[in-house]
Amino acid sequence: MKVWIDLDNSPHAHFFAPIIRRLEEEGLEPILTVRSFSQTEELARHYGLKFEVVGDHRAPVHMASRIGATLKRAAQLAVFIRGKRPVAAISHGSRALTLAAWASGIPGMALYDYEFVSSGIYHLLSRKVLVPSIIPAERVGSGSNNGGKVVRYPGFKEEVYVYDFLPNPAVLSSLSLDAERIIIVVRPPASWAHYHCHRSEILFRHLMERLRQESDAQIVLLPRTLEQAAALKQFFPIRQPPFIVPAGAIDALSLIHYADSVFSGGGTMSREAALLGVDAYSTFAGPLGAADEALSRSGRLKLLQTSEQVDQLAFEKRLRPVDPLHANCATREFIVAQIMKFADAHSLRRLESSYLSGRA
Repeated sequence: MKVWIDLDNSPHAHFFAPIIRRLEEEGLEPILTVRSFSQTEELARHYGLKFEVVGDHRAPVHMASRIGATLKRAAQLAVFIRGKRPVAAISHGSRALTLAAWASGIPGMALYDYEFVSSGIYHLLSRKVLVPSIIPAERVGSGSNNGGKVVRYPGFKEEVYVYDFLPNPAVLSSLSLDAERIIIVVRPPASWAHYHCHRSEILFRHLMERLRQESDAQIVLLPRTLEQAAALKQFFPIRQPPFIVPAGAIDALSLIHYADSVFSGGGTMSREAALLGVDAYSTFAGPLGAADEALSRSGRLKLLQTSEQVDQLAFEKRLRPVDPLHANCATREFIVAQIMKFADAHSLRRLESSYLSGRA
């Protein structure tokens, strides 16, 4: 059986790499497409994935232009998949794949873990929708659970790849980092995302000014795109210590493991840090998702919501536990089982349809 998987953002490479390995172990053949955006291609190569680049990034300001960019990539994907006959199409938040699969008559499964995105398209056009069980039912797309369309999985999305993660110390030498000195990792907000909040930008700018005072620290800034890196270099004097800006994709999970503090303007990296036992902070000022709420309640994620909180930050070397991981394999195995079940069901329906067509 062929299963079509689309990666349209960097975190999806981390997420789907172990899932793809498990699906291949079960005898499925993945067809992998990748959007040329951020470090998605580089990370897919890092994991040894075989893929086809289809479409690139567009960050238009107006909603109509955003919709147009999504429709364009969906058309490109539909052309690519023609004749390849996958039994199912899977993505984590790829609207273009959802549209392309629906238009091509391919049963689609959509996953998402932030309930305040525009999720209506997933619930309308996908045959199955997977969300974390920690999201309250009233926050999941209305009226979409008929016939068991919505399936709730245990744990956090990041547990799919964090639970058996092994850090590589080579990341320190690749960035000329001194493990004995404080290491701080910073991920700017995605200013082009439709859920972006302007207050997140204000907090990020204030954080950058605060970090400039930490002359003894090593601050690794991880821009999401080359364009964002250029804009940050123009707005902030980050060509000099204590700031370090990698030239390309790096082993960010290993970097997070060796960091003493991690700041992120989006959910994925802050959750990765929290699950790895690192001092994790979120500067996202939009509506707080259930995943971040849960990590905040447990004390593993600190929410920075005011400039005063940023001013009061203090940094020190942290003691690393022997086993810093707080994740388990249940999330990965549950999602893999759901994909297998979905693919099997639609493969059987295709066989039945072919048989009935032959008899006719």
